[in-house]
Amino acid sequence: MLRKERNITQTQLAEYLFLTPQTISRWEVGNGMPEITLLPKIAAFFSVSIDELFGVTSLERAEDLVCKYSVLRDERSFQEAMECVNSQLQTIDALLKNGAEDAGLAAERDQLEAEKMHLRIQQGREAFQQALNITNIFTEKTEGNPEHPWYLPMRLQRNQLRAALGMGREALAECRKGFAEAEDACTLQIYLTLLSDLQRYEEILSIQESPATGIIFPVSEKNLSIWQLLIHAAVETDESDFIKRHMPSVLETCTERDEYEFLMILLPFYQKGRQEEKLAPAKKRLLSLLPEMGLNQYFEEAAQKRIESF
Repeated sequence: MLRKERNITQTQLAEYLFLTPQTISRWEVGNGMPEITLLPKIAAFFSVSIDELFGVTSLERAEDLVCKYSVLRDERSFQEAMECVNSQLQTIDALLKNGAEDAGLAAERDQLEAEKMHLRIQQGREAFQQALNITNIFTEKTEGNPEHPWYLPMRLQRNQLRAALGMGREALAECRKGFAEAEDACTLQIYLTLLSDLQRYEEILSIQESPATGIIFPVSEKNLSIWQLLIHAAVETDESDFIKRHMPSVLETCTERDEYEFLMILLPFYQKGRQEEKLAPAKKRLLSLLPEMGLNQYFEEAAQKRIESF
């Protein structure tokens, strides 16, 4: 095909390769093929890449590099694939900007963007897996020592990572079993936090009708972290009666930092329900508490903008 497109004779190609025209003729009718060592010379002769010589399109090249990264998962493969995808996107964007109206180009661009998305997802999964490996080490190190400062945080983080990696069902079964075997505040918080990560808010609220009743009642400083999960679940499911019934006793127990956390949870609930009589005082109280939270300037400014946005 390339030979005919360029009006090159079999004799000219044979002369370049130091072969006979009959050899070229046999290749073209399927009675043989070039030795592998000739491929770079043939590609150079026609000013194409070896990929193009084999009929591999630039899009297929990008797809192959993305697949390569999905297997090797190393930084070099990621950069190679990403550079290939970005280069092709830039070429297509330039053509479209210059007035090219080609449905095929637009479709190819969409496919390249999809490949780019897959690269990022795979990169994220790899980072998540590495983080999960670290939490596994901490979990093993602190096993049987719930007073260790890393005991609870690493178990919460481990479950969050497992859920993100598609292992949420397995993690949830372990949490249920863990709470059934040791009905205490720690195992309950681990269980409810995973339910929250999985957005299973009704199950969180139903826990008050289980053996957990003795852990969450009465409200105290020791179980406020559990109450944050309960109130958040109530907000997500519009359980206004639950909030009205329990928020007064929760706020009475709160430190200023806890109060700040609970009011931040309630802001979207007040806004959604158009409860301006509660929204305005909550915003005012939050803005007064903000300087006491010990946030750095960037986070404090971001929090202020979030509060004022409601």
